[in-house]
Amino acid sequence: MAKITVYRNYHFIDKDPIIDALRTMVKAEEHLSNNKASQITGVASSTFDNWFDGPTRCPRNATATQVMAALGYVRRDDMDRNGKVIIGYAKAHEYDYATEIKKQADWLLKQGRKKKPRPSRKKANGQTR
Repeated sequence: MAKITVYRNYHFIDKDPIIDALRTMVKAEEHLSNNKASQITGVASSTFDNWFDGPTRCPRNATATQVMAALGYVRRDDMDRNGKVIIGYAKAHEYDYATEIKKQADWLLKQGRKKKPRPSRKKANGQTR
């Protein structure tokens, strides 16, 4: 049985309101496609697909913050008279996205694309899998 948490000042039924704010900002920026936004931000295009049209209901704050910072936005929430939080972003920097795509590609090369091997898990209680 799943537990549903309902907050008094921040509530949603289908998807977290931050997804709408993210969609508005991403699409407002020169009508970026999910693929182009992925190249600029370093966040997978499938993440954008899942946020905007897929099953993701509540994105991770760190990922949302990375996306918006890479596009030059910072979070600026507001509160209405009833105490409900209204998610918002404000433009903090103007970026040339072609330059930002190159910077992101260089950064990824510097970080290395190889995945680190996972440490093997110890089996407990006689498990054989």
